[in-house]
Parts: sequence; C-alpha cells; structure tokens
Amino acid sequence: MTRILITSALPYANGDLHIGHVSSTYIPADTYARFCRLKGYDVVFVCGADEHGTPISVAAREAGRTPLEYVDYYRERQLNDLKALNISFDNYYRTHSEENREITEHLLLKLRENGYIYQKEVEEFYCEGDKTYLPDRMIKGTCPYCGAEDQYSDACEVCGRTIEPGGILGPHCIICGNPPVTRKENHFIFKLSAFSDRLYEWLKSDETGENFPKDVVNYVAQWIKTGLQDWDITREDYWGFKLPYKDAKKNQYVYVWFDAPIGYIASTINWSKKKGVNWEDYWKREDSFIAHFIGKDIVYHHFLFWPAVLMGTEEITLPKKYVVNGYLTLEGLKMSKSRHWLIPLNYILKRYPADYVRFYLAFKAANTIKDNNFSWEEFQERINADLVDNIGNFIHRILHFINNRYDSKIPEPSNFDNLDNEFAQLISSIVDEISAYYEQCDLSKAIKRIIESFKFANSYFSAKEPWKTIKEKPEAAGTTLYLCANFLRTAATLIQPIIPQSAEKLQKYLNIEPEEWDSAKELLLKPRHKIREAEPLFEKIPKEELEKEIETLEQQTKQTEKKEKAEIEINEFNKLDIRIGEIISAKQLQGELIQLVVQTEPNKQTTIVGKLGGSYKPQELEGKKVTVLTNLKPRKIQGIPSKGMLLAAIDGEKISLLVPDKDIETGSKVG
Repeated sequence: MTRILITSALPYANGDLHIGHVSSTYIPADTYARFCRLKGYDVVFVCGADEHGTPISVAAREAGRTPLEYVDYYRERQLNDLKALNISFDNYYRTHSEENREITEHLLLKLRENGYIYQKEVEEFYCEGDKTYLPDRMIKGTCPYCGAEDQYSDACEVCGRTIEPGGILGPHCIICGNPPVTRKENHFIFKLSAFSDRLYEWLKSDETGENFPKDVVNYVAQWIKTGLQDWDITREDYWGFKLPYKDAKKNQYVYVWFDAPIGYIASTINWSKKKGVNWEDYWKREDSFIAHFIGKDIVYHHFLFWPAVLMGTEEITLPKKYVVNGYLTLEGLKMSKSRHWLIPLNYILKRYPADYVRFYLAFKAANTIKDNNFSWEEFQERINADLVDNIGNFIHRILHFINNRYDSKIPEPSNFDNLDNEFAQLISSIVDEISAYYEQCDLSKAIKRIIESFKFANSYFSAKEPWKTIKEKPEAAGTTLYLCANFLRTAATLIQPIIPQSAEKLQKYLNIEPEEWDSAKELLLKPRHKIREAEPLFEKIPKEELEKEIETLEQQTKQTEKKEKAEIEINEFNKLDIRIGEIISAKQLQGELIQLVVQTEPNKQTTIVGKLGGSYKPQELEGKKVTVLTNLKPRKIQGIPSKGMLLAAIDGEKISLLVPDKDIETGSKVG
C-alpha cells in the first residue's frame, strides 16, 4: 500500500489565523490528504503549533503571561478555527513538547558527530538599556542584501534572504529604540555550505516538475549558485530548547527555525504512540513519501535548511513532494494586521459555511508562488453562480425529479443514444482528469473542471427534457434520470476533497456510503435504488450582505488610520529642519542602496544613504534638487554614517523624489 506522510506549515502561535494562511497551506494540504485517503493510500496528515522564538516571548511579556500560557491560548484558538474549516489532521501537536525536544537534541548531536557543527566566535547584539541579548526579532534595521528598511535582523521580507546574526545594517532595539552594542560569543554553526552540490542535485532530480514546483526550484537554485552561508543555530536568552552540547553556555538555546520543521516528526511520533504504530515507517524508509505544504514565505527554510539537516544526519528520508502557494491579497492590497486589513478565519466562518470558504479559496490554490486576491464581490459571484446556480441547482433538479416522479427510486435505463453515450463517457473519464489535478495539487484546475462537468450535465438534462418524455417516451426519460443520478454519485466523490460537508450531504440524499475514488468511474447506482427526500444544498449570498462586509472592512481600516494619523502640535513640526538640497554626487552601493553627497546649505554638505536603486540610477541623481530632512539622527548603513533623509512619495515599489517645481536657492527652508 502507498504510504504518504503529509505536513502543512506549522502556524506560529502568536495570533489568530486569517484567510491568507488557509488559502496557501491548509486547504491545499487537507484537499490532498482527503484525495489520498479516497485513493486507498495509508495517509498520515500532521501539523501543530510553532511555539518558540522571540516574538512569542516579547508578546507574552506584553500580555503579562508566561510564554507557555501565551502559546497555549493561541494554539487552542487556531486549532478550533482549523477544525471549523474541516481540516482533517490525523494529529495536531506542538513544538514545545518532549517528543520535539528529544528528536531535536538527537539530530543536533548526530550532526556534530558527523562533522557538520562547528564553533565560531560571532558578534551578538546586546541592549545595555534593557540588560539583555537581543535575538533576531528584537532588532530591526536595513537589509544588507537589498537595502530594504525596517526589517527584522534574521530575514528580509522584501528579498526573502536570511540574514546572519550581526549582518543587519543600522540595527536598533525594538523595545527601547536605541542602537545596541556588540559582544563576542562562541556560537554553534551548521555547515550549510557543505551541502550546496547535494542540494542542487536533489532540487534538479524532479525533472518533470511533478513534485517540486519549477518556479520555486529555479528560485532556490539561484541562491545556491550565489553561495550558501553557514547557518548560526545558536541564540542567547531565548524561548526554546537549550543546546544539548556540554560546552554550550547555560543561556544558549536552539534557533527556532532548527526545531520548527522537526515538529513534523515530533507530531508523527506523538500520533504513533497513540496508534501503536512505528513512526519510522513514515520517515526513515526508502519508500517513505513525505509531502510538505508551505507558503512561499518559508521556501528558503524548507528547500535549503531542512533538507540539508536531513542529509547531514543520514537518518531521515528527504521530502519527495512540495506544494507551494503565494500570498493572498485582500481587495488588491497586501493584508495587514496593524491596519486591520484582513479577514480573520473565525470571522468568515461564523458568517458563511466552511464549504463556501473552501470552495472559493480552492480557485486560488494552483501550486504556484504567484499571488492571488480575495474579493468579496468575487466570493459572492463564485458561490452564487458556480456553487448555487450550477452545481446546487443541478443536484436539486435531479433529486427532486426522482423524488416526485419516480417515488424516490432510480429508474430503469434503456438503450443509450449518442448524447447518452457522451454523458456516460464523461462520467467515466472525468474521474481520471480530476485525479491528475489533485495529484498535482492544482485545485484551481480541479474545481474549474468539476464546474464544467456540471454545466454539461445541466445542458444534457435540458436537452433531454425528461419532464416531456416521461409521458411520450418513458424509457428515454428513465435513461436520462438514471445517468444523471449516477453522475451525482460520481460528483459526490469528486467534490469530497474540496467541500466535504456538501459531499457527505449529497451521499446521504443518494442513500449511499462514502466510496473509494476509482469506483466513481462506474455506473453503480442500480435501478430501483431508493434515495432520500432532498433539500437544497446551498443558498445564495444576498447583495446587501456583501455590501455590509465591504463596509465593515473599510470602517475597520479607517478607524485604524485615524488612530495612526494622530494630530500633532505646530511646535512638533517646527522641530523638523527640511530644506531644498542639491545632489553633488551619487554612488551605487550593495543592492538598491545609493550613497549621496547632498549640499543642504551654501557651505554645507551631508552624506545620505537611501534605497533608491530600484527607481533611480546614480547618474540620474547628480545635479538634481531635492527635499531633504537635515536634522535626522545619524545612523550607519553599510558602515557609512547617513545624516539625513530625502523626502519621496512611495507607491508600492515605485519611489518618486519630491522636487521643487520652480528654481529655488539651495538651502531654502521648507515649511
């Protein structure tokens, strides 16, 4: 029997889930798991809360709780929301567990034994004001690779690169805002660079792109070609597991991104204890088929760090399938927790059936890192047109007709004509078509093809006109309803992975038990089989309800913007020394950073470093008059003191400098 271990990315236990999370990861993973079970595979679908790291400890402190109390609270809330969405985990566990600690320590010791862990003196940030070492998420600064500002010190959200400890430019403490000092510490480092060739060969081993998305493989391969940096897995004063090495200091812990993916194994171990089976059958055999479902924000960790760790231990089977989906925007804009521009999962599930959410978001899951958009208007359209008018209408027409005209019994068919044969062929062939899409985890194509098949079924029923032929040619009407009922039996299996509650209701109306996938190809509903009285499966979303949702979303954002745009006194504005300056010289630095020398007064020049390379070339800037904030507190960027800021309008990635519309003297004050 085919054995498949399915994982979905572990939700970080520091807040409620929103629709973006489930669109990229949990709905695709659950759909695949349900499909594999229908195929008769031995499936284990695991997940759990990701509970370690600095954001948890900082948030817990602000909430007046211990880190464990904090993660317990959000783990329970997230799990309840996922259950309400009918995500069918075999086990939902947690990273802060004995199973995870034990397997993490074992793998760390094994890696060191195999020569892939070494010690190195590194510079660590320390906040003298708060008297603590500052882990990654307690420091912000400028990305050393692309120049993006306001980034956490461990990873850049703009370019996706991981930043080594001490590598962030212009760092400052997120608690007090002051720049930290550096202290030297002995850290344990994982030799990621030693696996460059093996990782590249492994990535390219899936030539067809059937199991590794090609766009992701090409993306990751470029990182390998530019050179992988060894990975610091040590953190001081951390919320997590202590390093298991005897020569580690008491305040040294395992970096969260080392133990988080090991949580997949820990969840399997926990499940195996309850079931009395061997977890190693799913993780250590050559025929183990491990499939990871993730969002594109954690590609680097899952395609480089995680497989390299497994290669280094020489114990665990490498993943054989990855499914990666992009971000979900909301009404065309990036979701934002701070601006309340998002839709919490518990909010939408209180207002609409879980199958409505699953059905609509399945359109967005095509196993590609391209971003998608959630629109309330499109949500209503998909539900009303595709689910209610097309699928639901056909189901109700057929069941109601059999209930009323055939005493709820499947009629006897007669000889098939050409259109009957075409419909019977569709019933047989569509099963393999949809199967291929589910194997590829392209839910978008699967659901579109299912909709097309219902459209054909509707047109077949209308063309056959059984409400007329039941009197004139009763045998022809019987054939029509016989085929339509069998199509519904097949369709119940096809839709089950995406909208399981609706599929279960349909099977109940047909008076059948859930069946295995391949049996859906056959016409197994026999004449005189008794069905039950049926009710409509779906209801339309009223227009006024849609308008209310959009209004609620906009009001939340306006309230937040009102709070953010607090009024200031004129004396606060007067503190800003804004002048018209002239760019004397411009020099390209690393990434999109440009170093400028700007004349701000007749006999005064200042150096400014800014992220302008995406919109301007150095030669375009020389001689340009600009608007400059001159009394900004200096900070170092790429080792260069930056003593001001150019004022600009920003629209997404576009940057447009604010320049005077008339010739005016350099040094003129703006006010």
